[in-house]
Amino acid sequence: MTKIALHSALPLLLLGANSWGDGQVVARPAGPAPNIEFPPTPVPVSRGIPEAFQERRNIHVLPVLAVAEIQAADAELRKKIGNIFPGPERVGVVRSVGANPLSIARGSALKKKTPDGADVWTLAIRSPGAFGTRLHFSGFDVGAGSVLVYAEGASGIIARGPYTRKGPNKNGEFWTSSLPGDTVFIEVSGTDNPIFEIKEIVHFDKHPGGVGAEEAQGLLPCQADANCFSTDTAGRDATGQMNYNLGAGSFLCSGTVLNDDDPETSVPYFLTAFHCLSTQAAVDTLEVVWRWGTDSCNGALPDFFALPRTDGGTLLETNPTNTGNDMTFIRLDGVAVTDQAGSTNAALPSSVQGYHHPAGSWKRGTTSTNNRVVTPCLNTPTSNYHYVVETVGVTEGGSSGSAIFDGGSRVMGQLLGGCCPRSLNWPGNPCCLAACSNRNLTNAVYGRFDVSFPFIDPWLVLGGTVRVDGGFVGTELGTPANPFNTVNEANNLAWDGARIKIKAGSYNETLIFSKELLVLADGGTVTIGQ
Repeated sequence: MTKIALHSALPLLLLGANSWGDGQVVARPAGPAPNIEFPPTPVPVSRGIPEAFQERRNIHVLPVLAVAEIQAADAELRKKIGNIFPGPERVGVVRSVGANPLSIARGSALKKKTPDGADVWTLAIRSPGAFGTRLHFSGFDVGAGSVLVYAEGASGIIARGPYTRKGPNKNGEFWTSSLPGDTVFIEVSGTDNPIFEIKEIVHFDKHPGGVGAEEAQGLLPCQADANCFSTDTAGRDATGQMNYNLGAGSFLCSGTVLNDDDPETSVPYFLTAFHCLSTQAAVDTLEVVWRWGTDSCNGALPDFFALPRTDGGTLLETNPTNTGNDMTFIRLDGVAVTDQAGSTNAALPSSVQGYHHPAGSWKRGTTSTNNRVVTPCLNTPTSNYHYVVETVGVTEGGSSGSAIFDGGSRVMGQLLGGCCPRSLNWPGNPCCLAACSNRNLTNAVYGRFDVSFPFIDPWLVLGGTVRVDGGFVGTELGTPANPFNTVNEANNLAWDGARIKIKAGSYNETLIFSKELLVLADGGTVTIGQ
């Protein structure tokens, strides 16, 4: 096998090793948003093609959403979360497009010519009455072509894509980001016959941004605008609104991007609640919306559908609700587009702040006091959970998974739900019914970050760089202090977009790099091969 040689012009400094012992307080500072240049919004060419979309030909209209479909999704949510209150918010229904999936091969699209003579296929899907829509593509392989999906929003055309080759996950399966309204237009360009199927969609029977009538009828009057809080602004900005699918429903929660120890990369490590989502299948459907909030204290709101989004990710760690601290930890796909919160395993201070998306609505804030004398709720002992009393603002359905912060934008836990201190039955006590007047009777319960810390700390130490040192002997984690001693081990752990940094030397190995990686030599020449 041909050997590969990597050279570094100057020795590269290894990150400082972590020497934290058991019980020692660890505090990571918040990190700024990376400098990202977003590509221009793609312009649909089909808008300028006469009769590109025609009723009863390539505009496929689903039946009106049945009450039974909504009831099935609500029942599935109740079964999943049990006694957790208030829990995730259901905003949508996963709907089949019918017995026959939509595809070009089945004649679902019209073939047209663009003004410059290129081929384009067009089709549309309408789910009457939807506030918004998401599409599920499967068997996706468009070769050198591309697919663009778009809809008409409050600020004009909202487009997603272009999606190319086998899609963003490289396996032919993906969900699009949400689009406004009940009709989604699809255009496919390319010289070969593109291959894909659309078997199901999400129909948002409630607005996924919690705006309009849904918000006016649902949220409590003591909600507080997150932009009216003067501290923990990095924690506020690091909070995102989650949309994901489980079975028959589409649900909302909240979560937070965490800063890591690697100053050379920016990886969107994301903390949320186990009771929101806890499987890779659910993470595959995840959409996180960033910057959904006012532009100033009680200021103007942006167009929800025009905000930046992150789709999908990799499930890294979980800790169950009843036997752990209700934690899910994800590496989102792509790069972080916002500030990254710090974190600490220190004891809870007397006052904390939180940021969340109640009912999926724009970002709100809370101030809470540490309530140390409680009767814990069933299966939520104080060894795994923090109990606090909200004094400003209030958490509601959809706030699940959101973080509380100390005064330095450092995460100290993620929201499980509400609990009455004088009852083991929750929400069996009337004080657990959410109201602005009973906050002094009800605890908000957060999974403790110091319990999450052993699970996720190795990932945060790793950051975006997997380390290799052929001479290392000891526990191998790929971190600066505990590198792998073979390149194969690093390659197995690495992911698309990661870096592998290899200590100078010869590595007598045979391997195939099958991911999009940046491979770097550290301190001299690295030779790989036999």
